[in-house]
Amino acid sequence: MSLQIQYELWRECNCNCTYCTLGFDNHKTDNELKLQSMQTAIDEMKNFEPNEHQTVGFIGGEFFQGQLNTPEIKSKFMELIKVANDLLNNHIVKDLWLNASLLIGNQDDLYEAINLIDDKTKLWVLTSYDTIGRFHTSKMLDTWKYHMNKLHNDYPEVKLNTTSILTGDFIEKYLNDEFDIEDFKAKYHTNLFLKTTVKPGHLSHLTKQEINDKIGNFFPKQEKFQEFLFTYYSREGEDEYHKLFSNDLRADEVRKNFNDENKRNIKFIRDKNTLEETIDCIDEHIDNLPCGHSSIYQSYVDSDDCSICDKQQILDII
Repeated sequence: MSLQIQYELWRECNCNCTYCTLGFDNHKTDNELKLQSMQTAIDEMKNFEPNEHQTVGFIGGEFFQGQLNTPEIKSKFMELIKVANDLLNNHIVKDLWLNASLLIGNQDDLYEAINLIDDKTKLWVLTSYDTIGRFHTSKMLDTWKYHMNKLHNDYPEVKLNTTSILTGDFIEKYLNDEFDIEDFKAKYHTNLFLKTTVKPGHLSHLTKQEINDKIGNFFPKQEKFQEFLFTYYSREGEDEYHKLFSNDLRADEVRKNFNDENKRNIKFIRDKNTLEETIDCIDEHIDNLPCGHSSIYQSYVDSDDCSICDKQQILDII
């Protein structure tokens, strides 16, 4: 049983974040593949048993910035939302997670999807905010702010969650009092989830230092990251410290759909006890470190040490 299951319906996205983990796979997804992944999700969801899943979620790619680009695709997506609404109404699942970047356009498709949910207290809209690499223009940032405020004002029952990456730039701003977490959460009426850096897919052939040279202060230095951990514990408290890049707040299972007709509905599993990660695809591989944690937690520009281990070691010291 996986408590949280997310369907990565497609990888098409037009945000062009400089650190995108999808790499070259975020190009346009064939419409037939979109329809196929949505129908697969619908068929599976209709067979969910009570208490089999606590949460169902939909992630991209992106959905609401022109990706529902034909009447057939939009209709199928809204059918998907209606099936999720039935799961909520029948107490098969407790929550629905819906990802939206909120960077481009009027987001009308997002608001149409929200309006299909009867009990909006069970809906989470998941978005992202980063201090580098995401907002390429002031218009993109203003659009994000506008929709965050609109979501809160028009749908106060809907819960908002924002994910930010612990880049070197974010850490510097936090330590220098240029980014206040409580002020941010209050201003945008959102929870905040902080996750560690991962190599951008299209730059995976480069070293982390070369990536920093190319896109800015992305991977932090280990010593600065450790300083951040100490400071974060002191400022935000023990409960918030435990939530830092915690797999307990992420989906146990993700069904991935690549831009490849032979790589559809692939199971990606996070083991929340061992923190190991696996993917059920011969062409895709996830390395786990000697400590047992996934290699994605090698987050430092100047070290291959594990950031989860550093987090635990600092907690032991404190």
